[in-house]
Amino acid sequence: MTTRVPTASWRKLALQSLFGALAGAGAMIAAMTLLEGELPVWQKSQIILVGVGMIYVLMGLFVGLGVLAPRLLGQRMLNVADAEEIVEERGNLGASAVSCTAIGAALVLLAYATVDGANAPVTASTAYWILLALLVAGTIIMLPMWRNFDELWRQLAVDASALAGNILMTMCFAWGGAAAAGLVTGPDPLDLVSAAFGIFLLATFITVGRRGMMMPT
Repeated sequence: MTTRVPTASWRKLALQSLFGALAGAGAMIAAMTLLEGELPVWQKSQIILVGVGMIYVLMGLFVGLGVLAPRLLGQRMLNVADAEEIVEERGNLGASAVSCTAIGAALVLLAYATVDGANAPVTASTAYWILLALLVAGTIIMLPMWRNFDELWRQLAVDASALAGNILMTMCFAWGGAAAAGLVTGPDPLDLVSAAFGIFLLATFITVGRRGMMMPT
């Protein structure tokens, strides 16, 4: 038996994807334009971390706008059945939006603070402590949210964490072992930060997709 998805739902998914792609491209172009004079001294690892951070920021902004205007924007931008679904989960979605935006901005700040000659507002060590503090705060915020999760969402979180852990373990073994053997260049410290946040995000999308929760609604 095949489940047919209405054409309107596919159109919604296409518009969401197009809007997300345009927003991401616009954000990266804006960032590179603002930093045009300093771009030549940026290293590949720093640019990758900025990209990962921007993904978190955009995710947080999209969800935040959807929570603030569930009927005007939320039910169109987010993959939900209707505005009422957003209203019911407003607390969890709002906390997630703030956390994603803050952590993404901290990742960008950490990358920028490590650029030679950059006019960063803080030192690299301060940027690190800011990111660490945000992670601790996010964990504290997550505890009451976890108690409110139903069985499905708890299982999704466990599955995503397990998948991310396995991918990271494989990457660390393959990359670290090959570097120790002199076969490749070892990872830059920022590469480890990018991998930790980027792989967890990838694992989350894979886990949600396996459950069919990324299909258009």
